[in-house]
Amino acid sequence: MSVVINTNYSATLASNNLASSNASLQKSLNRLSSGTKIVSPADDAGGLAVSMKLSAASKRQGAVSQNIGNATSLLQTQDGDLKVAAKVLDRISELKMLSTDVTKNSSDVANYNSEFKALQAQLTAFGSEKFNGVALFGSTDLTVGTTENNSASSAVTIKAVPLLGTPAFSMVSDNFADLSNWTDLSQPGDSPTVSGNTLHFPAAAGDSRLESNQTVSKALEINFDFNFTDGSNPGNLFVDFNTFITAMDGLDSAVSDTNTHHVRIAYDGAGHFTSFLDGASTPFDTKNLAFSSGNLEIGQQGGTATDVRNFSITSTSTSTASPSNVSTVASAADLGALNLSTVTSAIQDVATYRAQNGATQSRLGFADELLTTNKTNLEAANSRIIDVDVASESTQLARFNTLVQAGTSMLAQANQSAQTALKLLQ
Repeated sequence: MSVVINTNYSATLASNNLASSNASLQKSLNRLSSGTKIVSPADDAGGLAVSMKLSAASKRQGAVSQNIGNATSLLQTQDGDLKVAAKVLDRISELKMLSTDVTKNSSDVANYNSEFKALQAQLTAFGSEKFNGVALFGSTDLTVGTTENNSASSAVTIKAVPLLGTPAFSMVSDNFADLSNWTDLSQPGDSPTVSGNTLHFPAAAGDSRLESNQTVSKALEINFDFNFTDGSNPGNLFVDFNTFITAMDGLDSAVSDTNTHHVRIAYDGAGHFTSFLDGASTPFDTKNLAFSSGNLEIGQQGGTATDVRNFSITSTSTSTASPSNVSTVASAADLGALNLSTVTSAIQDVATYRAQNGATQSRLGFADELLTTNKTNLEAANSRIIDVDVASESTQLARFNTLVQAGTSMLAQANQSAQTALKLLQ
């Protein structure tokens, strides 16, 4: 090989090898210090993408498991209340029997009734118990998702426990100060607002509507007042029952001012809706819908802003209270007016509620166990992609460390090789 001064091929080659070994050494140090195999996306682009999805799925599984734990806590709290309620009913049944003792005088019975009244108050108090603001007893089921995709087939339903029965309701509202009985079905940005007793529909091109949480049926009458803020561009104000629009067609074109107007809609229960505007005896519009029952909706499509007030409904769908055996015990005038069979039935009801509670807790426990297993497997799969093998990587670290040291030494030797040419020039 020629002896040259300008080009030191050996030094260049040694320098490249040293740079490569040093880069590998730094990467190995990064992996061991972070515990992560993929320090840069360039290390394993596909693996990084899979790892991110597995990690997110694992976290979702953990969140679902936490939700199940909270639902279980709710059930445990509910069962604690039911357990105490059963003890109260046991004591009431005992008081009932003691009050029938022929050796007891009226004062003795009055004393028993004093305790009975206190226990009745406690039974009534159970009905208002809550867990983090969620009612423990009532007529509404709760649905608990047990998978990250919340599939209906895997969801667990916590059945309602109507400890004190189902309260009566009347489908009547004379203001909109409280929208707790309504669900907002508006398009994004078009939600109505309330101020005082006025429901305000915004000016919007979309659909702004509310749906009542209560179902009405049979004959009914609806009354309300409204006004458009711009009569030249009125909105399409409507009232319907699950897409069956009542007799109000043309209201937006008939009213071309900003004055307050009154609408009355009457349904005869036999399929005929009739509307009346501003107290007129002549119908404004009629429709034949053969309506049987549904959820009331009130809303507006497009046009100017609209205010609705003095809204009221009278309907034959108003229900009567459906008392439970427990509520019957809690409302009895005294021990003498209380039937022992009612108390035993109430105890049976509470026993059934506790069995129902236990069955739900059992299922949630198995669902949580499955989530825990799945989460563990997801973490293991992710670990195989993302976590560094310390034993293997430490071996690589030693190798690259040796190569860096050897490369440094050889680069020094290669840099000295140019001195050979100088000796020839002496």
